[in-house]
Amino acid sequence: MEITCKKCNTRLTISNSSSLIVKCGNCGYPNPVVVNPNAPPPSQPVPPQAIISPPPRQNNAAPIANPRPVVNPTPVSTHAPGKAVDVPAGNEVGWLVVHDENAPLQTYPLKVGRQIIGRHNSASPCDIMIITQDVFMSRNHCILEVKPVRSGGYDYLVSDRKMSSGVPENMSTNGTYVNAFQKGLLPNDVVYLNDGDTIQLGQTKMVVKTIRTVASADDATRLVKDSEYSPTVIIKH
Repeated sequence: MEITCKKCNTRLTISNSSSLIVKCGNCGYPNPVVVNPNAPPPSQPVPPQAIISPPPRQNNAAPIANPRPVVNPTPVSTHAPGKAVDVPAGNEVGWLVVHDENAPLQTYPLKVGRQIIGRHNSASPCDIMIITQDVFMSRNHCILEVKPVRSGGYDYLVSDRKMSSGVPENMSTNGTYVNAFQKGLLPNDVVYLNDGDTIQLGQTKMVVKTIRTVASADDATRLVKDSEYSPTVIIKH
C-alpha cells in the first residue's frame, strides 16, 4: 500500500495496513492511513527464479555451508566466506543478517538513527560494510533508519536517496529492492520494514530482524540461517 505525505509529498510504502497513522520518514509528518474496503487487493509480483551474475558462480548453485556463528569484536570481519560475522551486544534494537547464496553469512547490529549500508571498502567506509564480491553493490548503497515511536517500540525504514545540489537522486547505482519486488526504490521512496523483510542491495540479499521477535544477534543469525533464501531480483541494464 502506498500513500503520499501530505506535507512534503514523499511517497510512503506501507507493508502493514493496520497502522492508522504513518510518520513520514522524510519530514516526520504523521499521515493518516485511509483504507478503501472496496479496493481490490494489490497484485503480488512474481519474482524470477534465477539471476544473471557476472561472476562465474550461478545463482542456483548450492548454498554456501555456514558453521556456527563466530563472535567478532568489530562489526566488520575478515572471516573467510561461509562463516558468520557476529557483533557483541550493546544498544542493539535489531540486526541485519546477510542471507544470500553467493555471500558469507554475516550479522550486523542496528541502532537508533541512520545507518548507511554498502559494500566493504576501506577507502570509502560506511556504517555497515558488507563483505561481498557483489560488483553491483555500491560502497554507499542505501540508508536504514531506526526511529523510536511514542507508543513504544521502533520503526525501521529503508531509503535509497542522496541529495546532489539540492536535487534528490538514488544513492545506489544498481538499485535497492524490498521483498523481491521488481521495482527498485526511487529517490523519494521510504519503505517501512517489518521483522523478517528482505532487502536486496545490488544482487545481495539480507534479512531484517528486530527486537520484536529476537533478543540477540545469535538468535537472529540462527533463525535467518535456517530459513529459505528469498528470490533474487534480476538487475536489468
